[in-house]
Amino acid sequence: CLSQLPSAPTMSPTETGGLDVYYPDYDTSWAEAGCINTRPFPGGRPTYSSQIACCRGAYAGQTSGTCLSQLPSAPTMSPTETGGLDVYYPDYDTSWAEAGCINTRPMPSGRPTYNT
Repeated sequence: CLSQLPSAPTMSPTETGGLDVYYPDYDTSWAEAGCINTRPFPGGRPTYSSQIACCRGAYAGQTSGTCLSQLPSAPTMSPTETGGLDVYYPDYDTSWAEAGCINTRPMPSGRPTYNT
């Protein structure tokens, strides 16, 4: 009876979601590949405990940066700082009667800066 169901239960159910390890995607060209944790594991490939460890181990010389760009919080060549600047500059975007000095990012080029 149960064996005739469209998705019949088995004695060894299939796990869902990604694997607990990452492995190189050898099915994609090296310059465009990254590390994946999709099922089923194809076997014969090195495994890594994290995606970044896999990128470092399998794609360390990848000049395209594709593997690293696929990380959830991918590094950039110019990291974005948070918070205000250490200097203040005139707010030329607000009317003169209401403007003052601000320290918000990014600072427009060509503005004078002040410590306070």
